Amino acid sequence: MTNSPAFFVSYARDDVKHEQFHENFKTFIADLGARVAGLLAIPIEDAYFVDENIATGELWSDQLKNALMNCKASIVLYSPNYFTREWCGKEFQILLDRCKQGEGVTGIIPVRWLKTIPELPERAAQVQYQDGRLPPEYGSRGMRQVVALRATDLRLYEDVLEVLADRIVTAVQNQHLTPLANLDFATVKSAWPTAGNAVPHPSHVRGNISKTCFVFLASEGWDWKPYEPEKWGIGALSQKIAGDLGLRYEEVRCDAALAQKLKETYENDVPTVLFLDPESLGEAAVLQSMEQYDEKYYLNCAAIVPWEADVEDKIDTDTRWIALQTMCPQKVGDPPPYHEWRTIFSQSALEERTAKLIEEIRSRLMKKLMSGQSRLPTVRRAEDPGMSDTAAAIGISTGSLPSLGSPDR
Repeated sequence: MTNSPAFFVSYARDDVKHEQFHENFKTFIADLGARVAGLLAIPIEDAYFVDENIATGELWSDQLKNALMNCKASIVLYSPNYFTREWCGKEFQILLDRCKQGEGVTGIIPVRWLKTIPELPERAAQVQYQDGRLPPEYGSRGMRQVVALRATDLRLYEDVLEVLADRIVTAVQNQHLTPLANLDFATVKSAWPTAGNAVPHPSHVRGNISKTCFVFLASEGWDWKPYEPEKWGIGALSQKIAGDLGLRYEEVRCDAALAQKLKETYENDVPTVLFLDPESLGEAAVLQSMEQYDEKYYLNCAAIVPWEADVEDKIDTDTRWIALQTMCPQKVGDPPPYHEWRTIFSQSALEERTAKLIEEIRSRLMKKLMSGQSRLPTVRRAEDPGMSDTAAAIGISTGSLPSLGSPDR
C-alpha cells in the first residue's frame, strides 16, 4: 500500500472489540474500499488505510502517521465512544487542519456508526454531517446495524455504500485534504475533551442560520412515522430536509432542559422546528414542554403538527385538537408566524411546508443579523379556564407535571 490511501478510517477501538462488531466493521470497510477502488481505478490495497493494532496510549506507527498525513479523504465513525477518546480527537484535529480553507471540510465524511450519538463537540459540528441522499433507515439504525442486516436487506446496505463511496471519490478528485510535510503527534491537541474531563457542550447554539435544530415531541422520538406506511420517520425526514437545504442538522431532545435550549437557540439565531405527535399529547414530557413553549414568543421557532388525512374534515371535534388548544392557548388562539397547527394532512405537505418555514425563518434572521435588530420580548401564555375544563373532561390534565424526559431512540 502507498502512503497516500484514498481514504483514512478514524474510529474508536472500543466500538469494534466485540467479535461480531469487529466482523461488521471489517466487512463495511472492505466493501466500501472495493467500491472506491473501482470508481477511482486504483488497486484495492491503495483504497484505504485502517489501523487495527494501536491501543489507547500506544505510540502511533510510522505507517499510520504517513497515512494520516497524506490520505486524500477520511471517513469518521461517529459514536458515543468516539467523542470521548483522546486519540480519536487527535486524528480528527489533524484531518480538520488539513481541510482547505474557505472550501468547507468535505474531505471528512462522517458515518453514523451507531443510531445514537451525543451532541457533537464544537469541532465536529463544523463538518457537514447529514446527506439527504442517504436512506432514512441508515439514520434510524446506524451503519453497524445496516451491515449486520445486509443478508436480509442488501439493497439498503448497497445504497448507503454508494452514497459514501461517491462522497469519498468527490473529496479525492477535488483534493479537499492538503498533504502535510511533517507531523508531531506530541504537539497535537485533541479536538474535544477526553472522557476524564468532558463537559457538556451546547452545540445547538452554534451555527446561526447555517443549521436547523429539530425537536421531536413524540413517544417514539426520532423513529416516529407520522404517515404510515411511508418509509420516512420524522428524524430521517428532518435530516433529508436539512440536507436538501444545505444546512446542518441537530436534534434537541425533549427533556427537562428543552425550555432552556429553546431559549438558547432563540438567543443565538438558530432556526428550530418542533414536530408534535398528536398521539403523544398525554405524555408528561410532551405536555410540560408544550405548556412551557406556549409561554414564550420565539421567532426562530416553527411548530408543526401532522394529522392523519381522515381527520381533516372533523378536526374541530377531535379530542386531541381540543387538548392541544388547552396546552397552548396563546399559540393556537393567536398563532405567531411559522406555526402549522391544523393544516398538515400528508407526508408531501409536511415535507414541503417544513422546508418553506425553515427558509422563511432563515430569511427573517438574516435581516435581523444584518440590521442589528434587538430581540422581541417574550410573551406569557394566556389562560383559558373553559378549555381546561374541556380537557379535564376527556381525561387530560393540564396541571404542572414533572419532567420525565423523552424515551430513548
